[in-house]
Amino acid sequence: MKSFDPKRFQFIKIRDFDIPSDRNGPGVSFYEYKNHPIVNGTKDYLRLNLYLTKSKNYVTIWHGLLESMGTEMELREGRLASVDKPDPDDFDYLASYNEELFKGHIDSDTAARYILKALRIGISKQYDLPQVLKAGSDNKLGCYVLEARSR
Repeated sequence: MKSFDPKRFQFIKIRDFDIPSDRNGPGVSFYEYKNHPIVNGTKDYLRLNLYLTKSKNYVTIWHGLLESMGTEMELREGRLASVDKPDPDDFDYLASYNEELFKGHIDSDTAARYILKALRIGISKQYDLPQVLKAGSDNKLGCYVLEARSR
């Protein structure tokens, strides 16, 4: 029985975004669902997609933003600093955009097939394309589906 490897299920490892192991515990690797050519292993705090973390055989899968603090920095000081957006005291990006789908142990590819099928990953149109936070034509923050392109 093969141990679970997210890369065999259309997840790509995000480069330079691991939490290394230390004396307190194992490391954590981050993956993004490869459902668009823009998903290339680089982190993007403004992109909403399916993400997965893996620490030994403990896995978390969610749909939403990669990491909310990075998103808030991009919105406050980065690419979208000049965009009209909700007051940060009144708007929680993590609660508004993230949906936790699974937390638990996946010790084999066989178990992963059942779990990912139950979550409808690769089956449901809900996860077909990533979305991105960006400025609309009115310079207000919005969430937009990335256009489909050939894969």
